[in-house]
Amino acid sequence: MATTSISVLGPVQIMLDGVEITLSGRKLRSIVAILAVRPGEWMRRDELIEELQLSGTTDAVNALHAHIARLRKWFSANKLAPDLLESAASNYRLNIEHACVDAHRFSEQVEHALALGASARSVVVAMLEDALRMWRGDALADVSDGPVVAARADQLHQLRAVAREALLDSWIGLENYQKVIVNSKTFIAADPFNERLWELLLIALKRSGRRAEAVEAFRNLRRILDAELGIAPSDRLRAVLV
Repeated sequence: MATTSISVLGPVQIMLDGVEITLSGRKLRSIVAILAVRPGEWMRRDELIEELQLSGTTDAVNALHAHIARLRKWFSANKLAPDLLESAASNYRLNIEHACVDAHRFSEQVEHALALGASARSVVVAMLEDALRMWRGDALADVSDGPVVAARADQLHQLRAVAREALLDSWIGLENYQKVIVNSKTFIAADPFNERLWELLLIALKRSGRRAEAVEAFRNLRRILDAELGIAPSDRLRAVLV
C-alpha cells in the first residue's frame, strides 16, 4: 500500500511514496494541515469552520461540506487511501500515523534528544541536526491562521528555538567551538532577540581565543536591544566576558 506523508514545517507538502503531489487551494491545504497536526483525533465541524474562517459566510456548514467534497475528490484522483479523511457525526479526522507527519517526528526527536542531555552529547548533536533539517520555512506557513494552527505553529517555533539552543550547547560540551560560531550566527539572524543564542556565541568566541570578536558581538547585541526594545543585555551575558 502506498504511504502518505505530510509536511507542515514550512509550506504544506503531501507526499505519496516520497513523491510530492501538489494540492492547490488554500482552504484545501488548510484542512489537511489542521487535521495533520492532530492525526487520529476528531475535530468538531464547528472547530474546523472557525479554523477555515468560514463563520462569516452565508452557509458555513455547506461551505465546509463543499471543501471536504473537493478534498475527497482530489484524494481519489491522486490515488491516496480512500479512508485517509474520515468523518462521523459532524466530526473529521485524518487517518494517518504520527510518524507520517514531520511536525510529530520533529517534536518526538527533539524531546528524546533533550532527555539524553549531557550523557550522550554526540548522539544528541546527530539527533538535533537531523530534526532541524526537517524545517523548510515557518511552520504551517501557507494555511489559514485559525486558533489551532496559530497555537501549534507557536509551539513548534518555540521547540525549534529550544533545539537550536541545545545543539549549540552540545557542541560547546564537545569543544566544537567553530560549529557554534558559524551556526549561532545563522540562528541569531532568524531570532535576534534570543539572548541564549547570543550567550552561546559569546562563550564559543571567548573559549576559542577570539575575545575581541566576543566583545564586538556583545556590542552588536546591545545596539539591537536598545534600538528595538529599549533594554540592555542581561547581567548573565555581561558575565560571560569577564
